[in-house]
Amino acid sequence: MDTTIFEQLLSETKQTSKQTDKLVRIDLSAIELFAEKGFANTSTKEIASRADVAEGTIFKHYKTKENLLLNILLKFLKVLMPSMKKEILEKLSQQEFKTFSEFFDFFLRNRIDFILANRDVFRIFVKELIYNDELRTLLFSNTAAEIVEVIYKYYDQFKATGELREVDNAKMLKFMLKTVLADAVWTFMLTDYYLSLDIDQWIKERTDEFLIGMGNH
Repeated sequence: MDTTIFEQLLSETKQTSKQTDKLVRIDLSAIELFAEKGFANTSTKEIASRADVAEGTIFKHYKTKENLLLNILLKFLKVLMPSMKKEILEKLSQQEFKTFSEFFDFFLRNRIDFILANRDVFRIFVKELIYNDELRTLLFSNTAAEIVEVIYKYYDQFKATGELREVDNAKMLKFMLKTVLADAVWTFMLTDYYLSLDIDQWIKERTDEFLIGMGNH
């Protein structure tokens, strides 16, 4: 199973922080419990107990459990984003795709697995991205640009084979996000619909939608 965001955060925090500071103890305890039990199943009382602080200390500094998580993620997202990028790029480099459908299937399946492993985090991200400028900046940084560059490489590859139309890559990416992103957010993050979903069929339908719009017929 892939390492979750919480597990990566825990490892990074232990490597870079002094554990004598009260706030660092809160961060470490929160990350440990989020990794063990999930964000939704962890209470601020449990975090305070493990950190050996009063529960009021958490509310004094962070106001809510959601703010505590966002504070932790904002601190370490700059470290995590490169590792996430490295993980997906390494997996892509190990594959040889004969058709765009093979690439799209692999890419969607990989990202769905990652989203489901970190669903609590992504549910908060989706809600906060609208209002949090700093979070948006970190998520859509140069790291994201590098992943887009790799996607463009596959677009060009399958344009050359004639499977995809000769359409500007930015327009093609926008269409891909439009056909997949909104549905993925609803299906895998905001609702439990995915629990009764045939994921293979969902991926096939999204791939077909993309190829209807951008494929050569």
